[in-house]
Amino acid sequence: MSTGHAVIGCGRVAPNHADGVRAANGTLLWACDSDPLAAKSFAADHDIPRWSADAAEVLAEPQVTTVSIAVDHAQHARLAEAALRAGKHVLVEKPLALSVAQATDLAELADRTGLVLSVVSQHRYDPLVVAVRRWQDDGLFGELVSARVALEANREPAYYADSYWRGTLAGEGGSALINQGYHCLDVTRMLVGDLRVRAAATSSAVLGTVIETEDTLSALLLAGSVPVSFHVTVAAATLWRTRIDLVGTAGAVTFDLDHPGTLHRATGRVLEKAAAALPGTDTAQPVAGKSYYGMSHRRQIADFLAAAEGGSPMRTGPQDGVAMVSLLRALYASANGGAERGVTA
Repeated sequence: MSTGHAVIGCGRVAPNHADGVRAANGTLLWACDSDPLAAKSFAADHDIPRWSADAAEVLAEPQVTTVSIAVDHAQHARLAEAALRAGKHVLVEKPLALSVAQATDLAELADRTGLVLSVVSQHRYDPLVVAVRRWQDDGLFGELVSARVALEANREPAYYADSYWRGTLAGEGGSALINQGYHCLDVTRMLVGDLRVRAAATSSAVLGTVIETEDTLSALLLAGSVPVSFHVTVAAATLWRTRIDLVGTAGAVTFDLDHPGTLHRATGRVLEKAAAALPGTDTAQPVAGKSYYGMSHRRQIADFLAAAEGGSPMRTGPQDGVAMVSLLRALYASANGGAERGVTA
């Protein structure tokens, strides 16, 4: 496979994009960041031939056919739109946008232009998550009766103080939920279906002097009539720990999205048999970026590049990104008594 790819945004998650493109035999052509030193350094570190501080320059390059957008949340929609209008296929880090209107406009633009648009949801591609989805599709849980989802993470004040956008309503659009909790929520939605918010509450008791947004959120959601409890905090002592419990009338599982993903329990005769047949996890290969990002950027990027070259549609399309933005906004609105703060349509 050969494609001309640009990485726009050279921060924490950008190494996963460079690694994923190379692993899929793609061609990295440009590194771009508004900080020219960051772009130049990233290009040198990842053997990328050209760098720029101007996204317009990169998007005007005919040889660039696909782009990764890995910048601050507030710029996702603007840069994704510019890339689509320039005829590029786009893989954008989560969230797709900060408002439902922006996200919907992007999905519609991708549809009109026939271009691939996907939001990074790498944990949907984790082998363990794929297996759990297959068990759900095969009815091994019986009738689902409840789900519990939790993320404990630690973010020090310096993580926010050293950033111009993290922890701000304008730049991040939230914090613990929209950034760290996104993937747990996204995988849960994939497994149990669309989620409706019944109630949500936030706290910033620990990091409130550093951030404008929440360090903790808890919520009750419904998947149809099935209650789903959700909790995320970045004020824990634990660096990163996820847990997802699915409980059904025929069996239950507990697993995580950590690296490597681990199945902690499987109960019920058929589920126990299915779990016993799972292959072991290979942990020998080093992770390209932060350990808790896992290895599945590679899998999603391979899917993205194949779709861009005219293959089958991606497993994760723009409507998944729109649905997640809608769910995030509903959670924040519920936590704020039905009205949102600081996010416009």
